Amino acid sequence: MEVLELLRRKGHASAETIASELLVTPNAIRQHLTNLERDGFVVSSPEKSRRGRPSLLFSLTERADSVFPKRYGQLATMVLQEVQEMGGPEALDEVFERMATRHAGAISRNLEGLEFDEKLKRVVAWIGRAGTLAEQTETPEGVKVTIHNCPFRNTALKFPQVCTITPHLISQLLGTAVSQADSIHRHDPYCSFVVQRPTDAH
Repeated sequence: MEVLELLRRKGHASAETIASELLVTPNAIRQHLTNLERDGFVVSSPEKSRRGRPSLLFSLTERADSVFPKRYGQLATMVLQEVQEMGGPEALDEVFERMATRHAGAISRNLEGLEFDEKLKRVVAWIGRAGTLAEQTETPEGVKVTIHNCPFRNTALKFPQVCTITPHLISQLLGTAVSQADSIHRHDPYCSFVVQRPTDAH
């Protein structure tokens, strides 16, 4: 991590420069850089405008960005707090309903002409792409869609409106009523929603 942090600060550096900064041998650094380059975290290129044997300069790749700390959830919470203070809970409701509508517009073209069951299957699969571990099961009340992993859990615990995106999305795409069955706000282990099956669905 020290090598990556140094390259983040400097932009690029040779093995010799890195070794000097970190007080280790150049050979040890070269071996470490070889492993980092193999794993896709750094890339090397010959140093320009230098006499004699060119030295390799190492710099970070886009993949290396993933190893540095991120505070996306904290930023989202701060933004939502400001929205709520400016416009009240109703403003948050509108924000998440608009988000659901935007996503529904992007998905709806892929559902045209499909029966209810196939539509729901594709919607649940789309929701699952966000790492939600979403699954559907048949119940006497309707089709239950369970979100086993909420990618926005910490933010959702502070702002319940986050949990309205999924039912809004399903309702808009399938044209049917959706109700919440389980909720992390009620200390359930996951959130789930019951989708009412249309009377004419097969």
